[in-house]
Amino acid sequence: MKHKILVVDDEENIRWILGTYLEKAGYEIEYGINGKEAIDKSIAGEFSLILLDIKMPDINGFDVLQHLRENRIETPIILITAQNTVSNAIKGIKIGAYDYIAKPFDLDEVNTTVEKAIASYQQSRDVKPRAEQEYVSIGEIVGNSPEMLKIYKTVGRVADKDITVLITGESGSGKELITRAIHFNSGRKDRKIVSVNIAAIPKELIESELFGHEKGAFTGAQNKKIGRFEEANHGTLHIDEIGEMSVDLQTKLLRVLEEKKLYRLGGENPIEVDVRIIASTNKNLKEQVEKGNFREDLYYRLNAININLPPLRNRVDDIPFLIEHFINKYSSELKLHNKSFSQNAVEILKKYSWPGNVRELENTVKRIMVLTPDKIIEEIHLKEISPYIFETGNNSDMFDSVVGEQISRLLSGIDDSSSDLYQSIISKVEKQLFRKILNYTNGNKKKAASMLGINRNTLSKKLADLDIDSF
Repeated sequence: MKHKILVVDDEENIRWILGTYLEKAGYEIEYGINGKEAIDKSIAGEFSLILLDIKMPDINGFDVLQHLRENRIETPIILITAQNTVSNAIKGIKIGAYDYIAKPFDLDEVNTTVEKAIASYQQSRDVKPRAEQEYVSIGEIVGNSPEMLKIYKTVGRVADKDITVLITGESGSGKELITRAIHFNSGRKDRKIVSVNIAAIPKELIESELFGHEKGAFTGAQNKKIGRFEEANHGTLHIDEIGEMSVDLQTKLLRVLEEKKLYRLGGENPIEVDVRIIASTNKNLKEQVEKGNFREDLYYRLNAININLPPLRNRVDDIPFLIEHFINKYSSELKLHNKSFSQNAVEILKKYSWPGNVRELENTVKRIMVLTPDKIIEEIHLKEISPYIFETGNNSDMFDSVVGEQISRLLSGIDDSSSDLYQSIISKVEKQLFRKILNYTNGNKKKAASMLGINRNTLSKKLADLDIDSF
């Protein structure tokens, strides 16, 4: 059965050139001469593809495209433009065009684009509806693995108990989501949940941020400030990256936890607070205690209940459910409907080590959904948009692997340029390092530069030199 294409252009010669060429390529062609015909025929007929001119006398191609998408016409549309401009390209893709071709066009290129668009559309229609697999979740925490089911049970048991919780796990593993799940399933759910990230605040300001200050308490304190403890009164205070807190401030925090009252900086009167504390860290606090970097009594006070989140690489069977969750989330938010990952693409994603954990997976799914015009996301799309997933040494031992390989080459005599060992290793791991740090910081360049100990301009130059997309 021939695929049917609707060619819409107000110029007869353009319609004839495209129609004749595509008929010879084996397609059935129907024509439209203006925007109204494009809309009427698209709604009434069954087309595998629409070639649509942008500049027409009655309704321009952008408005036709917008109307068809609003009316749930999912037929792939390739725009024809006489003005090959960035604004035209961006606007067309944004509204929902599969692609666009510029006049004068290369007919072989037109044929290739048409074939790809029809194949993608046909594949999306032929895919059988996904089996209704139920994945277990609490809020935005998703996973059916034994590790996650155990965590759900713990959340259920402790949420309504007014007890301090310490959440541990690597960056990006979902510690904030666990915090919110506990709060919104507790007796404090109608009160505020307030979060403070110790690592993101200059050390000299952390005490004021937590406990507040009185006017004139220090240079620059021109007004009274309410701290995060008071802001969270009768609710929940999430102290993230608590392992970064100085020992002096740990002492003051412990006193507040024990006495349930605080003093603002520069204040003389105690302020009673009723706050549930949920702390989180990607550090091993037990080790920090042994090194003298963290108070032992505060550690045991916080660690009344410990929830340890496993890294994503240790629960790969949850990856398909997480992908499904992120597709559902961004389909509505970004107006990207009917997207799905092929089974092969999912299997590839399961093999990657995900050093940035769930946050990295979410960013990857989101990026691929936005940048892929096809409905079904295949291996080729992963290679084009996130090639690092296929790079060797993408596991957690990447650095050891690279160093070991280079040293082996030197010892075996394959490479006798020992003076270049440093640059050779750096060149291989530098790109991975920058990419991982950006994943950890969720694309925050300022925070990434701070973690790397370089200024933001240097980071931006490095990203450009290494061709890293920090989306």
